[in-house]
Amino acid sequence: KVDPQNVDALNRQARVHMEMGKFNLAKKYYSEALKIDPYNPIAIKNLKILKSFKGNGDSGLIHNGISKLSASLFLQEPGKTKIVNLLKVAEPQKLSKAFCGMKVNMIIKNRKITITDEFDNYLGVMPDDINYHLLKLLKGGNKYDLFIKAIKVNGLAVLIKETYRSKKFKNQPSFLENSTATLATEILTNLDQNESDDETDENEEEQVV
Repeated sequence: KVDPQNVDALNRQARVHMEMGKFNLAKKYYSEALKIDPYNPIAIKNLKILKSFKGNGDSGLIHNGISKLSASLFLQEPGKTKIVNLLKVAEPQKLSKAFCGMKVNMIIKNRKITITDEFDNYLGVMPDDINYHLLKLLKGGNKYDLFIKAIKVNGLAVLIKETYRSKKFKNQPSFLENSTATLATEILTNLDQNESDDETDENEEEQVV
């Protein structure tokens, strides 16, 4: 039973429900945490994320505890989707803010693609081969959405999904099928640790995709 006056316990309980797709219960526990600590950053950020989901409640919950939202996101389409393991992944404390199904951003800087969450927290970088390939496609007019596919202590995988194909690449798929590609299918519980927001100020120009 959760101690109704323990903010950390309420946040942990909310996180469990959030990852199971039980969004109403997650909102309930995060809201209770905010009643005790109105400026709690974990509860504030995750409530914002929950409110961004389409639809309300737990209507998307299916028998195995995974939401329909997540299931639909992870449907792979030949030539249009690819699962990629990021490199130079953020420390575990910062990964604890992330969850499977979360939409993430591509930041293009100095010909390198960095992945951040919607709060601009650093998550990792693209491998060189995928980095080069995506830059070429983006420059040609293609558009993509990225979602977190799997999280573990020192690893994070994202699903890249083509959302628009430019005329330049009309007959060229974004990704060729590769039977040897590693699929990150293991979804582990996020770490429940104290979070720190150490960020490095960047003065160079950045492009958010």
